[in-house]
Amino acid sequence: MTRQPVYWLPALLVGGGQVGELMYYLNRQNRELTDFLDALRCQDFSSNLSAIHAPTSVRQARQLLNQINQTFSALTREKEAQHLYLQNVLALVNTGILSYRDDDLTVGWMNESLKRFLQVPYVKTLEGVRRRNPALHAQLLSLRPGENKVFKMGAQAVLLSATAFTDETGRWRLIAFQPMSEALEANEALAYQKILRVLNHEIMNSIAPIASLAETLHQRLHTEQGTVDELRTGIGIIRARSEGLLQFSQTYRNLSKFSAASLQPVRIIDLIEAVLTLFDPTLTQRGIDPDVIVPDMDLIVLADPVLIEQVLINLLTNALDALRNQPTPTLAITAARNDDNRPLVSVTDNGPGIPDDLIDEIFIPFFTTKQHGSGIGLSLSRQIMQLHRGSIQLQSTIGQGSTFSLLFSAV
Repeated sequence: MTRQPVYWLPALLVGGGQVGELMYYLNRQNRELTDFLDALRCQDFSSNLSAIHAPTSVRQARQLLNQINQTFSALTREKEAQHLYLQNVLALVNTGILSYRDDDLTVGWMNESLKRFLQVPYVKTLEGVRRRNPALHAQLLSLRPGENKVFKMGAQAVLLSATAFTDETGRWRLIAFQPMSEALEANEALAYQKILRVLNHEIMNSIAPIASLAETLHQRLHTEQGTVDELRTGIGIIRARSEGLLQFSQTYRNLSKFSAASLQPVRIIDLIEAVLTLFDPTLTQRGIDPDVIVPDMDLIVLADPVLIEQVLINLLTNALDALRNQPTPTLAITAARNDDNRPLVSVTDNGPGIPDDLIDEIFIPFFTTKQHGSGIGLSLSRQIMQLHRGSIQLQSTIGQGSTFSLLFSAV
């Protein structure tokens, strides 16, 4: 039997080699594509598919995938930049911000203002808030989106506001903690504008009849039709109304005369001594020897001396009024830096104290508890402190006394 040459064997070997090479190539392509997509899923945008030496049939697809990778990378960087910007903004605002998830009460974020308010470095869930302040925890859970509630924590009152949003992780609640003093001061500024418009209207209403009566008396005086009694009565009315209008204008002009402060470095002790010198006769007459406690005699504030002396005069006047019926009156003036390194000046008396329901109202223009008070002293003092980028605070206990504190900006 004659053997025939095996011509098909080389062809089979070549074909098998090509199939093997094709399988290797396809597997490598699949591995590269899988690694690329896995990195994309993990938000790792550093890898790219090689398109230079790739076959023409897959080169365009690889280029498109690389462009998609670059687009995702740019969007992620932009998102991270926006997130960092938002974090920095929220860290600077004085309003506390808290976010937590509805289903498990996990805290997503809280800014520095809220950490200072709660006096905690961080809490993972609202359970941490409950352990420190059960009343606040209950208030947060009962707060509905779009709802506002006032919560008092110690001597400080805050306005709680809630909103809600949903993302891929679930439904979240966002709570804002705004100090009531800031909200009241913003509303007070609007109140000043409205009041001044009303005062202008009232003044014009008083001037109009005065001018009319004066014109009538003038005509009668020239025509000799009026009697002496009529002229005396008319002049008396004009005088009384003019004096009343003058007193009216003088009292309320103080509300709008301060629009700017001439700030300069001033030693606090110099301001205190200047005001005490003014009150020395009254203090001596009433047997009051004020305690002046200023550990740092060179403590400096950036202030307008004239305006701050006026504030101290108002506070000392109120303190002396509170001590009027006190058998053993005590008065103390202290100045030091607080925990935030800001100068703090306090005037303390052992008078009867101020009821809690009046503490928030006592700075409202024209509100007074005195029989002959004008109700503008403390409002004016707050306005002056606002010009200094500071604030005035009150702590009072019935039967123990009151402390008014002036908080200045750090120098």
